[in-house]
Amino acid sequence: MRLAILIITGSFIMFSTFLIYATSIYLKDLQYRAADRSAVELHSLYSTTPINAITEREIYTSLYDNQKFVLFTMSGEEVYRWPSKDQSYNVPREQIINPDFYPMEINDKKYIVKTVMIESEYWNGYIAIIHPMQEYYTILQMIIIIATIIAFMSISVTSVISYFISGQMVRPIYRFTKQLQYVENNGFSERLDLRTNLSEIDYMVVSFNKMMDTLEESFNQQKQFVEDASHELRTPLQIVQGHLNLINRWGKNDKAVLEESLQISIDEMGRITKLIEELLELTKNENKQKLVLEPIDLNNEIISRVNAMRQLHPSYTFTTDLKDDLYYAISQHQFEQILVIFLDNAVKYDNKNKSIHIVSKQMSNKIKIEISDKGVGIPKEEVNKVFDRFYRVDKSRSRELGGNGLGLSIAKKIIEANGGNVYITSKINEGTTIHIEFPLK
Repeated sequence: MRLAILIITGSFIMFSTFLIYATSIYLKDLQYRAADRSAVELHSLYSTTPINAITEREIYTSLYDNQKFVLFTMSGEEVYRWPSKDQSYNVPREQIINPDFYPMEINDKKYIVKTVMIESEYWNGYIAIIHPMQEYYTILQMIIIIATIIAFMSISVTSVISYFISGQMVRPIYRFTKQLQYVENNGFSERLDLRTNLSEIDYMVVSFNKMMDTLEESFNQQKQFVEDASHELRTPLQIVQGHLNLINRWGKNDKAVLEESLQISIDEMGRITKLIEELLELTKNENKQKLVLEPIDLNNEIISRVNAMRQLHPSYTFTTDLKDDLYYAISQHQFEQILVIFLDNAVKYDNKNKSIHIVSKQMSNKIKIEISDKGVGIPKEEVNKVFDRFYRVDKSRSRELGGNGLGLSIAKKIIEANGGNVYITSKINEGTTIHIEFPLK
């Protein structure tokens, strides 16, 4: 606020100074012209009229604004002055022959003197016009006083208005800052609750709350990820440790205990290895940069993966409905990985009907692949959560099925990194369909 007032004050002073200066030049020029005009008229009068024929009335009518007039000979002797009774001043001879204006002070009043030489058959000599400047200085002084009063009033009014306006602006910012400190002290769960008359501040509040929602969600996901990862690693490590202790106590002498404990330990270490590999894969996909890839035949890759799944799961029925020649620029290894994850997931959760159907087709602006099973399905409230890391719908069967809950997250990251989209539709006890979409380029 102080800076604004200072800028306004400085600008007003500069403008007023310039205005007063320009006005003073203009007014002074008017005074000089008035003296010049009188000098020209009297010069004409004395050049064309015999001196004894010139009347005081003619002299008076040639003078303006209380001017004085003095007539000199060529030698500088004063011959006549008007008003004749005014003897309060003398014009020095050196000034008489000076054709320029020069200042004079009479009884503490300021004048300017204009002299003109006359050379005619009627008179040879000089005339001096003494023009009063009091009116000029009075008007100039009045302008300065008025400008000062206006400046004082303007600055005062501006200061008062600026104080209230800045108060209106600063108070919401102060409240905003206090609430930020409160949020900082109380964590992610707090939000700004502030309403002002300033749209900018309100927009900042809304944006901040959205940012905090995103940060809280990200923080909670990371926290859940660490907790789940710790849990997933702790359980197999505890199992391995327990069986190693068992081997240390009994396995040296009991071959059956030794073989069983070693096999369980090997299985659990395999589970740990798989978990770490999936975590690394997920991290790699998160940091993946886009590559320039050649289009691959998606239908050929689907047929290849389905044939492999038939060999691995001969009791399952795999059917396909592959339309058009579908090509998309994606790493062949990554596309195989996507298919393996979704097909393997369908097999795990459809152990009753054991029927899996794959559809591919080209739509107006995208390629769509659907993988459907007739398994247990997913509750509606959990459909949007299945792509979260370590999330499993049936937690009681997760270890039994051998999953770590990372496969779907990995698949989603790969699809999105390649410009695609994936979502799930499902009904309890009717089955689940994975919808994979890639845009046509």
